[in-house]
Amino acid sequence: MNRRDLIACLCRLLRASEIDVTKLVLTAPYQYKHYRIPKRTGGMRDIFHPTPGLKAAQRWLVAEVLSELRVHPAVYSYVCGIGIRQHAEQHIHSNFLFRLDFSDFFPSIDLAWLEEFLLAEVQAGRLAVEPDVVPLLLRLVCRFSKADRTLALSIGAPSSPALSNAILFGIDDAAHRRCTALDCIYTRYADDLYVSTRHRGVLLTAELELRAIISKLAPKLNVNERKTANVSKKTKRIVTGLTLTPDRRVSVGRDMKRAIKTQVYLSINGQLSPEDTDRLCGLVAFVRDVEPAFFAALVVKFGDDVLERLLRRRLQGKVVQGESH
Repeated sequence: MNRRDLIACLCRLLRASEIDVTKLVLTAPYQYKHYRIPKRTGGMRDIFHPTPGLKAAQRWLVAEVLSELRVHPAVYSYVCGIGIRQHAEQHIHSNFLFRLDFSDFFPSIDLAWLEEFLLAEVQAGRLAVEPDVVPLLLRLVCRFSKADRTLALSIGAPSSPALSNAILFGIDDAAHRRCTALDCIYTRYADDLYVSTRHRGVLLTAELELRAIISKLAPKLNVNERKTANVSKKTKRIVTGLTLTPDRRVSVGRDMKRAIKTQVYLSINGQLSPEDTDRLCGLVAFVRDVEPAFFAALVVKFGDDVLERLLRRRLQGKVVQGESH
């Protein structure tokens, strides 16, 4: 694909003229709306949402241009048909667990790093575009930050997950190889890296080697030391928000179970607000997928019709939301 091919494809996608598409490419780094959402662990998270036209272009790029980029089998984030339950299950047979987290993950993947990566992928034949297309791709996937006047990936752009998975292939491959040699299991979910093992005393070596790999292959990534954790089976082990139980199962945890039971009871008695009911619908669908045994217990306690009604409400909400977009 050359520059003319890319512009032509975007013209057809957006039903726009060549002039309008060229303008979109030139101004793309500035076409983001900023808003904030609360973090699950407290504080606020900055989201930068691309305009509808740019979002459509980014989604098309992911499906049609970036789809051949490599994603390591040890990665469980942003992979179709795989979720946090499948990720957590990789570690249920280990007794010791180490977690490492990156700070400002997407914004750390900046223009220079992306350009070097994409050009290397073109040369290796894994990205089917001409080299002169790369500058256009970079403008379409990077956001301009007024704060530090840089171009980088952003939270909220549909192209950021795919590119982050691909650009970290080298780290994932090296980490997987070294951890396998140490009889450890390595996985990554977005900016969370997990290493687990059945052997005492091995994780320290694995951690040191993992940090060395990151320092060598991705020096722009910063480890969030506050979220680094090293735990054993004797303590609570959490993997992407799910609890690994002593009997080798994945659970949503006691606190969430207790909260869901309370909210279902309140919902039955008409004491839950519409907003809280919508959140409950999402939680019910979540536990059905993650911990079917607990969902079955909810059915026994509250009745199949109650749970089905909540799931149906969630499905209807998703349909309405899809139509509005």
